[in-house]
Amino acid sequence: MLSTQGVALDITEYEMLTAAGNAAVQRGEFVEGSDLLHQAVALWRGPALVNVEAGELLGARIVHLDESLLCTLEHRIYADLQRGAHHTLVPEITELTARHPLHENFHRHLMLALYRCGRRAESLAVMRRLRARLVEELGLEPSPFLVQMEQDILRGEPSLDMHPRRPTERVTVVRQQDRWSVGSMMHSLAPALRATS
Repeated sequence: MLSTQGVALDITEYEMLTAAGNAAVQRGEFVEGSDLLHQAVALWRGPALVNVEAGELLGARIVHLDESLLCTLEHRIYADLQRGAHHTLVPEITELTARHPLHENFHRHLMLALYRCGRRAESLAVMRRLRARLVEELGLEPSPFLVQMEQDILRGEPSLDMHPRRPTERVTVVRQQDRWSVGSMMHSLAPALRATS
């Protein structure tokens, strides 16, 4: 059974590493950002709070933590792509798209990684499979950013290739929306955890 203090330490370290990693990526320091986000993801050993009996309140917090991990994985993969690690990323992102078959950002990352590996046909096949699943299960077409990625791949858009970045160039990544602070999260978790002890 996890204690409130133990959970607080894990969440605090995870949040600090995630914030520092995202800040480094914002500055265009992709190697540092990738390393920090790798450390954050490495803190996860299986599902969140797996040893704690979850009631309704704690269950909602666990969902939040799981969603937070997906966001951190997205940002870490983005940083790895920017540092030129596309060859080593393909197996990992392939597994992620299998586990999350409707997750468009993971599919976008896989398409780009495959394209940079010289596997353009496989990259386009990823889009075809995703489109078919979205239409079949949800009656939806892929988001515009994915359609644009497909068009860029078809015409060999040079911006998809790796290019040296100027030192003064800055980048923007999508921030995790509605992000909780560590303090507010632990304030919410404490009553539910005490109830399980």
